[in-house]
Amino acid sequence: MAMRHNSQKSVNLVCGVDFSRYSKHFQFMSLASSVLGLFIVYGYIQEKLIHIPGFRSHGWYLSFIQFVFVSFISYLDSTFISRSPKRRELPPYYEFMILSWMTVGTIGLSTVALGFLNFPTQVIFKSCKLIPVMIGGIIILGKKYTLYDYCSVFLMCFGLIGFSLADQTVSPEFEPKGIVLICMALCFDAVFGNYQEKLLKKYPHFTNADIIFYTYSFGSLIIFTWLIATGQFLTSVRYASQHRDVYPLAMIYSTVGYLGVQFVLALIKSSGVLITTIVTTMRKVLTVVLSFIFFTKPFTFQYVWSGSLVFFGICISIWKRNRIGILNAVSSVIRSVQAFMSSHSSPVSKIDKTVLQV
Repeated sequence: MAMRHNSQKSVNLVCGVDFSRYSKHFQFMSLASSVLGLFIVYGYIQEKLIHIPGFRSHGWYLSFIQFVFVSFISYLDSTFISRSPKRRELPPYYEFMILSWMTVGTIGLSTVALGFLNFPTQVIFKSCKLIPVMIGGIIILGKKYTLYDYCSVFLMCFGLIGFSLADQTVSPEFEPKGIVLICMALCFDAVFGNYQEKLLKKYPHFTNADIIFYTYSFGSLIIFTWLIATGQFLTSVRYASQHRDVYPLAMIYSTVGYLGVQFVLALIKSSGVLITTIVTTMRKVLTVVLSFIFFTKPFTFQYVWSGSLVFFGICISIWKRNRIGILNAVSSVIRSVQAFMSSHSSPVSKIDKTVLQV
């Protein structure tokens, strides 16, 4: 029985594919590259959508499409692919409603903020979740933090101020309202992760697809109610019907986002939170760089030094959490890359090595 329990515990499913059957090196290379690739595409499509003329005022409708489509995909995944045989009881709906409100606040507000901010500015702000977490810890829990934490937050704050001032100077889309919205989204996000982890531990018989299905289904109702109450729904429907690119791009955007979340959860399970944090941080850096490459926008060197301050602040935060773990993680990544490259090296190169040794 113990052996069976361990084998079940080691399963790491992503859309029906069990990555735990493969070596740790292959798991890291495949999962990390998938996370990078999927979320870079996710960011590209999101920015492509907001560049459609007039789309910036329809952020809530994009979030509504995303929530509905992700609910549908997660239902198919939960029912036909990742369904757990132990799932017998109904979910605690009130707890999922709380998680849904947090999800709507995190995703919806950050999407709406794009109507008032440059895309790289939004990404930079989303990278600074530590700030509201630390402020909440001091005010609510009375926590004490180390010098590393204060240095990290100090660098992030100055980087965000610099990035915002640069955006205000060169970007015609900038409005202070966008800063308020993205800061509100950060606060929701800071609570969201901890609450989601609590639910996953409290109800282990629910799969990731189950959690996403109930969360996004309730979230769809919340956003739909908001759109109807504010009179935005019919206006957005008419707008989307006049621009044929909206629905196809929104569906691809939602699908890629759903797959990205699944691969992130699988990477956490396979390689741990630390390595996953490093991978997702690099993804955000690449997203900002590629945004300036693929989409024409005003540029100033102030973006570079401000973004660097935020990046170094994040690095200090990661280093403070686990210095030894980072060194082990780096060496593990190097070994994984070396093992992956050697396993895929050509027979000719192996013959050449043998000849050289002779």
